[in-house]
Amino acid sequence: MPERPIRAAVQALTSLRAAAGAEFDDLRAATAGRVDVVGRAAAGAPNGPAGPNVAAVRAVARSLTELADLARPMAAVVDEAAESALRAVDAEVARLLALLHDTPQTGRRPPLLAPTPPVAGGPAPAPAPLLPAPAPEPELTHGVHYAEHPLTLPASVGPEFVRQGGISDCHLVAALATVADRAPWLLPAVSAGDGTVMVDVPGRRYRLRPTLPVDDGSGELAYAHSPDGSTLAPYVEKAFAVYGGGYAQLGRGGLPVEALYWLTGRPSYLLRVANAGDDIVAGLVESGQPAVACSRPLDDDRFGVAAALRYQLAPVAHAYAVRGLDPDDQVLLHNPWGRRHPRPVPLDVFCQLFTRIDWCESDDDD
Repeated sequence: MPERPIRAAVQALTSLRAAAGAEFDDLRAATAGRVDVVGRAAAGAPNGPAGPNVAAVRAVARSLTELADLARPMAAVVDEAAESALRAVDAEVARLLALLHDTPQTGRRPPLLAPTPPVAGGPAPAPAPLLPAPAPEPELTHGVHYAEHPLTLPASVGPEFVRQGGISDCHLVAALATVADRAPWLLPAVSAGDGTVMVDVPGRRYRLRPTLPVDDGSGELAYAHSPDGSTLAPYVEKAFAVYGGGYAQLGRGGLPVEALYWLTGRPSYLLRVANAGDDIVAGLVESGQPAVACSRPLDDDRFGVAAALRYQLAPVAHAYAVRGLDPDDQVLLHNPWGRRHPRPVPLDVFCQLFTRIDWCESDDDD
């Protein structure tokens, strides 16, 4: 994929920014602490008569005061350096994102072009891009309304960067989590400009209004969200809701294999666990390909109820991002709720509790 190096650079820079910001915060706190210590020492130094060593004491007091006066600007210097460095990183990320979104990419539709009539007596001007109107707002569920939310990018991506909200779209959120975990370069490209948010997935471009669903009561994001407050994941979910016919329809559930294909454009498959041996299941779990495991309802028999309690699984049919195998050949799973992650599940038990694994190819042969 031509855009993969750019995505990798953006990912590296955003991670660097987060680390640099934390380092600057620590340096700022340390500098402020030292300034405070010197200032207290200067304030506490005696200025009046103090016996035969009055001159020496006063000299110490003057030195401490001068040192405090010199130390106070240090915090401002640190702040200025931090702001300059972080601003430079932000500018480079913005430049790379603009390059990523403005360059037609393999497998993705370039901006539509409309012919422009020639001007009389002169050469025909270059065609101007014709952008589609923003998509209609997807239908919401009860107790939810749209509110303006700017696009903000996460500092880093991984399985924890997206969490399922108030609708049952675990098939999408688990798919997004496993792609972020195992093939982050395949995540949709999301950008903002001209009062819209653009979500690019292979073969499709969604131009969305800069609004997201919020709960009527709390005012918080109602559906998919990120713990750091970034809004890339909610806008990807919104684009999928446009694709799927609204949030209400999305909340009725769906197939992870469809979500994986929509997100990545890569060949996507499903493996029926009951028809596969333990070796095949283990090989797929360990393959590193983005994969989502679907459990059967576990509240319909005593074994299922006991297993749900023992391994901390949802009692209803649910989709989990696959993380891999531990040294004891137990399957590691990620709950798209962002909490109640299952305990490691022995491979033979996994094959009894789960019906299928949906997965997509992530290998880059370009």
